[in-house]
Amino acid sequence: MKDSHAHLNITESEWQAMAADFKKTLDKFEVPEKEQSELFVIVESTKPDIVISKE
Repeated sequence: MKDSHAHLNITESEWQAMAADFKKTLDKFEVPEKEQSELFVIVESTKPDIVISKE
């Protein structure tokens, strides 16, 4: 994960924008909150390998 994202220099604000879009998509498809929470735990676990630059 780290190697495939390193060259993208993804910032915290870009990560937050992705998370907001992800939430909107899950809501649109009426994914229940419990499952959304589980998905966010999984996605958040990848954050240290994806967000590498500081703003």
